[in-house]
Amino acid sequence: MMHLRSAALLVLVLVLPWALHAQAISMNGASDEISRFEVGANYNYFHANAPPGQCGCFSLNGGSGTFVYNLRPAWAAVADITVGHATNVDNSLQNITIFNYLFGPRYTRRTSRRFVPYAEVLLGGAKEDVNFQFTINRNAFGLLAGGGVTTKLKRRFGLTIVEGDWIYTRIPNAVNNRQNDIRIVTGVTYHFGS
Repeated sequence: MMHLRSAALLVLVLVLPWALHAQAISMNGASDEISRFEVGANYNYFHANAPPGQCGCFSLNGGSGTFVYNLRPAWAAVADITVGHATNVDNSLQNITIFNYLFGPRYTRRTSRRFVPYAEVLLGGAKEDVNFQFTINRNAFGLLAGGGVTTKLKRRFGLTIVEGDWIYTRIPNAVNNRQNDIRIVTGVTYHFGS
């Protein structure tokens, strides 16, 4: 997993300067331009089942950063780096912090200038830090499938109105090493080159 993170960071460092200076994508003339590169800062709510047990369901709160490189009007490459934290899970004195680092394609349906829906499937990794010895610092596979709706507020600023995701991870949990989590996201975006 360390190699995956290092490779992703290297790609981001090499692509970021080029992407920030890239021209906008024109859809139907100059008035319908799409920014080539977007960054987002988001609030995340998780409904998770990371601790051992049949469900052990609980909630985490956290944030994420998204990096979107629009390749075409409908297709983009996405990097999503997320952290969520819960304290005293199920009154067990267990504190859990989950990190997800996921990458993949996004499909955007641009039929309206006001509300823009999208869907994405991202792959990568997940890491869990807890205050119990048997699961400290475990890295695992992660998969996200979901989508949302965005809107533009100003020329360079936008809003992710809502995004809903299913996140599947394989973090060791002493039972079945599988988690099926739900994530709800909202946040702001900044658009370069539009």
